[in-house]
Amino acid sequence: MLTFTICTGNEDDRRLGLETLEGIRRVRAELPGVGLILGLSNISFCLNPAARHVLNSVYLHHASEAGLTAAILHSGRIEPLHRIDPKARAVAEDLIFDRRREGYDPLQEYLRLFEGVDVAKKKARREVPEDVFARLKWRIVEGEKPGLTDDLQLAMASKKPLEIINVDLLAGMAVVGDLFGRGEMQLPFVLQSAETMKAAVAFLEPHMERVEGESRGKIVLATVRGDVHDIGKNLVDIILTNNGYSVFNLGIKQPIQHILDVSREHRPDAIGMSGLLVKSTVIMRENLEEMNRRGVTTPVILGGAALTRAYVEEDCRRIYQGALYYAKDAFEGLSTMARIMEGEATPAAREKKKEAAAVEAPKLAKVVALAGAVADAVPGRAGRPAPGSSRSWSKKSEIPRDIEYPEAPFLGPVVVWEGDLDGALVGGGRAG
Repeated sequence: MLTFTICTGNEDDRRLGLETLEGIRRVRAELPGVGLILGLSNISFCLNPAARHVLNSVYLHHASEAGLTAAILHSGRIEPLHRIDPKARAVAEDLIFDRRREGYDPLQEYLRLFEGVDVAKKKARREVPEDVFARLKWRIVEGEKPGLTDDLQLAMASKKPLEIINVDLLAGMAVVGDLFGRGEMQLPFVLQSAETMKAAVAFLEPHMERVEGESRGKIVLATVRGDVHDIGKNLVDIILTNNGYSVFNLGIKQPIQHILDVSREHRPDAIGMSGLLVKSTVIMRENLEEMNRRGVTTPVILGGAALTRAYVEEDCRRIYQGALYYAKDAFEGLSTMARIMEGEATPAAREKKKEAAAVEAPKLAKVVALAGAVADAVPGRAGRPAPGSSRSWSKKSEIPRDIEYPEAPFLGPVVVWEGDLDGALVGGGRAG
């Protein structure tokens, strides 16, 4: 998809960004399953770099909320929403949604906010907490590694390493999870925070007092056979490991035999299977059937871009004899592990399809009634079946024949000119 700048001041340009958002929503509603890619930076053309970074970031958030699936952008110039000044974000949203009113023009206010603002100086002015423990939490949220080990050394002077992890670092990861859940932090920033957390834990680990076998729980993770995508799975590994779970990450393209061999050796509390490809949903189903044949009932968590909650909780739960869960992301995987460790009863398969049919029936009745009224009111429409109804034509004579079929264009070969090309070039030949 294409959008245009909303920053020229021309009346015709004011609602271009808003119309793009509406276009995204309509395409997603009318063409389910279709992906959309947007060239993002056009939206802020004419502004200075600092203003463009903020407007692009805010617009990306709203485009994602509307259903955008991919964007062409400079990742180094996108900010997660929590880093953006609330006043700047509010004015950016007023500009995007054209919320002009008497005495207030969001474009003029936005230009005023960023007048003379330099990107480098703006980044240098970020407020860093003075308290070392607040600063550690800040580092996790911001994904700020430089200076991390110095702060950890300082923190260990008054707190035990495990307490630093449980109280300060995990508090930062909780903020990250909340921001991600609200759509205010994109996945690359989540990974940046997770890597900072991993580095902090790796530094503190040698200083921790260990109790043999102490763990919140164990899980075997694997990308299923034939699939090589593991970014999401590795994020789950980092999040679970940093929250006290023992993770056996088997990597990519793992056959069910190897997954079960490792499970037999380590006796995990859960098995996690991941995959990005559509065919991986079939492999996961086959894996569940094989686990049934072998009498395995270990709780299973399924995740990956190709899966849906309905597929897992309606269809796959009817197959597997153990507890089966769907995790949309790493943070849902974390909460699911907590539920498993608390001994939650095996969840039953959902009856969502029947529930959806019950909800849709009254809506369909309204559509049929409305269609009937339109058919009676519009000439030529009477007698046609309404949406959702069926009509059988018992006799050939009853089949409507007053249908105007469009004439198809001629797509065959056409002789434009026939003659001697050499003669035409020398003597100015003409078509015969």
